[in-house]
Amino acid sequence: MIEEKSIFDEVHDNISMFCDDDCVGADLASAAGVVMSNKMRSICVAAKSVAEVWPWLEKTKVKILSRFFVNSTINCEFMSDLSEQISASFRDGANGAIVFVPLCNLPKFAAEISSVRDDLFFNKTLSIGVSIEEIGAFDWTELFGIMNLLRTDSLTLVFSDDTGNKSDFVGRVYGMLSASWGNWNGAVNFVLGQNIIRIDQVYRLIQQMKPELISKTEFFIDN
Repeated sequence: MIEEKSIFDEVHDNISMFCDDDCVGADLASAAGVVMSNKMRSICVAAKSVAEVWPWLEKTKVKILSRFFVNSTINCEFMSDLSEQISASFRDGANGAIVFVPLCNLPKFAAEISSVRDDLFFNKTLSIGVSIEEIGAFDWTELFGIMNLLRTDSLTLVFSDDTGNKSDFVGRVYGMLSASWGNWNGAVNFVLGQNIIRIDQVYRLIQQMKPELISKTEFFIDN
């Protein structure tokens, strides 16, 4: 039997907050309070919420991460608009950004953003978010190659469609840890909601296979 309290105690230093788009006003203030009282590393919010959450966290060590989604045609107009939105979130107080990209669009996105990566993310962190369900066993090497190309600080893996025992989640995490990472040495973070079973599975696998990653790994839980 999994003891939820003992596991959360063990991974306490690795827990961060992921606020949904509807988390505003009093709900956002409450989430910020939870982050501060539990000394979490980071809080990920919609770009529109950065300015609202920043005054509560500006004097803390909590990192504010804005998030963006690439879900349309990747062209000059889209990239220009995305770059402006990311820059605006940094001006509002974000310490970094997570850009969620469908795996099939990632090579095109990487080619477009690589030329402005250094200017756009100067003194800020860049994470690429991908659904782990989209990543096949032979995709990891290419994915880590792109992480190296963009010099990302982290890869954020989302797992939103948990089918329980029918899911190959553990196998995919194992495949990731077994794959060649090349020259990339960033962190791998996970958006797993409140799924304590999955958090425990990932934590144990990293402990066994790449213990040096433990100190860098973050588990983003829902507000």
